[in-house]
Formats: sequence, C-alpha cells, structure tokens
Amino acid sequence: MSHTSSTTHPSTQTNTSNQAHSTGHSHKTTVEQFTDAVNGNHLNNLDKYLEANVQEKIDSQVIYKDLKEARDYYTQEHTNKKAAHWKIINFHDDDPKGNTSRARLTYDNKTYNATYTFSPSGKIQYMEATVDTTSTHQ
Repeated sequence: MSHTSSTTHPSTQTNTSNQAHSTGHSHKTTVEQFTDAVNGNHLNNLDKYLEANVQEKIDSQVIYKDLKEARDYYTQEHTNKKAAHWKIINFHDDDPKGNTSRARLTYDNKTYNATYTFSPSGKIQYMEATVDTTSTHQ
C-alpha cells in the first residue's frame, strides 16, 4: 500500500506534528519517501523505509508479511496499474509514544484510511488500511 510525496500534493492538505526518530526523519517524511519509491517503481529502495518483517493488511486481508513480498506486491501493482499512484490526502502523528500515525490516501480511484506503526529505528513495521466507502475520490 502505499502513498505519495509533497511534490504531488499541496502542503496545505497535509497535517502533522512531525515526530522525529533517531534517524532524524519524521513519520510523515518516511511515509512520503516510501510513497515516492513505490510510485516511481524504485522497489530496491524499500528497505530504507520498511522493516524486513513489515506487514500490510487492507480490509483485514494480509497483503504481504515481509520485505520480499512487499517488493513482489508493488512490482505486480506497478505492472497492472501503471497510471495509478498513491497520494497522501492528510497525515496525522497522533500517538503520544511516537510509534503510530494515521493517513488518508487515494489510489486507483479509492480512498483509504491507513494506520502505520513504526519500529524504534523509524521504519514502517506494520500498515493497516481500510477502503473508505463514505467518501468519493477527488
């Protein structure tokens, strides 16, 4: 799953408190860079943003459960939907401990509500998303 950087959406649409980690990057920056890598098909760089045992679920279905499966998944998505790109609508760092964040994203004419859990190193450890059936894609 996944996402887009501030170069494809106005910063006025993004809300964040920018939690920083030992890497010096905020959760928002990590998600934006991850989204850019996925959208640009730079899948060899995913280990910069994802832990080796990363997991993603969409609507309670496991999409992948490690870095290799994530690369395979995004390779297939890029092959099947070249024109589709992830775009971050808004982003919230809202866990006082600094290890989870929420975002609204669009991809392939669908809107997703996503929760990201980050490892102590600041990489994405777990993503869970649901398709938002109450809103329309803009």
